[in-house]
Amino acid sequence: MIDIGITGGETIVAGELVRVLINHPDASIKWIAGQRQGLSVAHVHKGLLGECDLRLTEPDASTVDVVFNCDSHDSEWCEAQCAAKPQLRVIDLSRTISSSEGDMMYGLCEINRKFMVHDCYGVVRMPRPEAMLSLLSLIPLAVDHNLEGYIEIEMSYGTMTPGDDVPKLIDEITNVLRVLQPGFAGKVSMKRGAADPTHRGIASLVTLPCSIDVDALKERYEDYYDDHNFTFITDMHVDIADVANTNKCLLELSSDNGCLRVKAVADSLLKGSAGNAVHVMNLLFGLHERAGLALKAQVY
Repeated sequence: MIDIGITGGETIVAGELVRVLINHPDASIKWIAGQRQGLSVAHVHKGLLGECDLRLTEPDASTVDVVFNCDSHDSEWCEAQCAAKPQLRVIDLSRTISSSEGDMMYGLCEINRKFMVHDCYGVVRMPRPEAMLSLLSLIPLAVDHNLEGYIEIEMSYGTMTPGDDVPKLIDEITNVLRVLQPGFAGKVSMKRGAADPTHRGIASLVTLPCSIDVDALKERYEDYYDDHNFTFITDMHVDIADVANTNKCLLELSSDNGCLRVKAVADSLLKGSAGNAVHVMNLLFGLHERAGLALKAQVY
């Protein structure tokens, strides 16, 4: 059993983590830390009544194997605990650290899975949902060194509220692409599209020049993601509703006048945040990737 602590207990991401982890067969939440100490977690996150009887408390790294950090105010505390307790893992969802800073592992399982299962300790930093979708749309091209020219990304949102951090998102995406394809010198741009608040989630449309036949690209994408458990290629039109309440990312590829267009959809709170963090935990502790993440879709 993995003993778990969660900081930033009042945040939306922490609430989603609790909902996933209380049904995880190998997880035991020891404490949930927050500013309003003593308050019932079920009072903060409705729907947990009868499922979680914990109250917000002080953090205590000595009692846990892994800390999920959901609040930037706790980042320094987490780093100090890692220094004092070398076997501690911290899965950082606060997203306050540059993707290229220090020796921190970047928590995108589709590129760093093999590194996470070999004695990875310290901090694993989670990608932002927008960066994750954009990168999943481009990884097979980047690892084959087939990225070229200008990459345009259009984001649209369900119930997720977009931030104002587009420059940071572009930096995060570009830094990872340059690791996957050294020498990549293309430009990346991002703009916000129309919102659809019917379902929670996020969608991205990535457009870039590509001379490779789209059917050959679909085969390459299917081959790359074949042994990954949560990213799937489809010929069907994809929509945010298709992934709500799941840890899946769906990719739809098409071509138009020499350009490749990749649409990606995911639940921003699960695949984009809490679900991906639990996926990382599974890898760090040698569990099956899907443990605790076989979730029921809301629309079917």
